[in-house]
Amino acid sequence: MLSWLRFLLEELERLEGRKREIEKELEDFVPKDSLIFTIPGIGKTLGCIILARVGDVRRFSDKRRFVAYCGLDPVVESSGKSVISRGISKRGDAVLRRAFYLAALTAIKVNPVIKRFYEEHKGRLRGKKLIVACARKLAVITWAVLYYNKPFDASE
Repeated sequence: MLSWLRFLLEELERLEGRKREIEKELEDFVPKDSLIFTIPGIGKTLGCIILARVGDVRRFSDKRRFVAYCGLDPVVESSGKSVISRGISKRGDAVLRRAFYLAALTAIKVNPVIKRFYEEHKGRLRGKKLIVACARKLAVITWAVLYYNKPFDASE
């Protein structure tokens, strides 16, 4: 039992070291002055992942296409007079969707725009649906910052 525990601890240390190496490689790949890092809630690792997965954001002519690419676009079914929202499509990039979800968890605490959005929608949405809505909002902000090549400004 003790040898198995030692093995697991050594394996954990090895994987942590490899994780640090990969994060360093990501940081070398992305310029440190990239505008994505001006958005509160998006740190070095998630910013690098988002930039690596998206590539050139100018290929998305509007925010709806970018959000759809991220898999955060809503699915709406309509039949006659009824309109039913079925959540998000999940058709896009799962890694991007996860990155924006994780970034939204932090942005709810540190980003004034996302924090305000969270507080305004807390009554209607609950749990993960609210966090996914914040992730979508964060994706739209990210698209705007990168597309218009302007740093994040909470007043806009």
